[in-house]
Amino acid sequence: MIKLTVKDLFEKKGKQKLTELYVTNSLEAHASEQAGIDIIIVSFNKDTLRTGVPTNRWFRDAHISDIRNAAPNTFMIYGLGQLPSKEKAIEAALIARDNGADAVYCGNSPAYIEALRNEGLPAVSHIGLIPYKSTWTGGFKAVGKDAESAFKVYQDALAYDSAGAIGLEVECVPDRVAEIITKKVDLLTLSMGSGPKCDVEFLFIQDVIGTNTDRVPKHAKVFKDTNKSYDNLLNDTVEGLKKFVNDVNSKEFPTPKNIVGIEDNEYEKFLNKIG
Repeated sequence: MIKLTVKDLFEKKGKQKLTELYVTNSLEAHASEQAGIDIIIVSFNKDTLRTGVPTNRWFRDAHISDIRNAAPNTFMIYGLGQLPSKEKAIEAALIARDNGADAVYCGNSPAYIEALRNEGLPAVSHIGLIPYKSTWTGGFKAVGKDAESAFKVYQDALAYDSAGAIGLEVECVPDRVAEIITKKVDLLTLSMGSGPKCDVEFLFIQDVIGTNTDRVPKHAKVFKDTNKSYDNLLNDTVEGLKKFVNDVNSKEFPTPKNIVGIEDNEYEKFLNKIG
C-alpha cells in the first residue's frame, strides 16, 4: 500500500470513491491500514500533540507519532479543533506535520484555512452539522433541509474552497445538496451522513465495528460487532473495515436509510438560489 499525497487525492476526485475513518488508538489505525482505508483522522485530549502516555502496544492515550507508526502508509489528518489565533493554528499544524501528519483538521473560519495554506500546510474543515457549533443550527440534527439553510451550507463550502482547503467534512446535509457542492468545488467532500455522491465516505471506526456503546447514528452502520470477540480483535476489526471498504466501492453503502433528504420543493428553491 502506497500512502496517498494531497496531489493524489485531488487526482482521484470524481474518479474514485475514497474511505476515511476517525480512529482513537494504534490498533484501530493499524487495522485501518490493513483493511485498505484511504484516510484516517485522529485527535487527542490535552496536550498529546507534544507528549503521549503509553500504557501498552495498542491501547494508549497515544502520541500522534504512535498512530503514524501504526499506519505508516495511510494518509493521516490530525484534528486541531478550533484555535484561538491563526498563529496558534500554524504552530500546532507545524508540530503535527513534524510528527507525521499529512494534513490537519481546523474548525475555524476560512481565514484560518487560508493562513495555513499560505504556509504550505494542508487543511480540512467542516460544514453542515458541526457538533461544537450546533447551537447555531438548532442542535444535533441535519442541516440544509430547506432552501435557505442549504444555500448557507453551499456558501460556506465555496468560501472554504476559495480559502484553499483540501477537504471539507460535510456532516448530515441532504444528499442532493451535498452532490451539488461536490460538483462545484475543487476540494474533496468528506461525507458523514451526506450521501454517496461526495468524494469520500467518512465514519467513526466505533460505528463501523460495533464498539460504540451509545446509539449508532443514522448515517452509520455496524459492519462487524467486535465487542464479542476480543480474543481476535485485530483480525475481526480488519474484517469489518474491509467490508466497509467493499460496500463503499460496490455502492452498497450508504443506502437511502443512511442519507438525509430534502423535500423536492425546497431543493428546487435551493437550485434557483445558486443559479
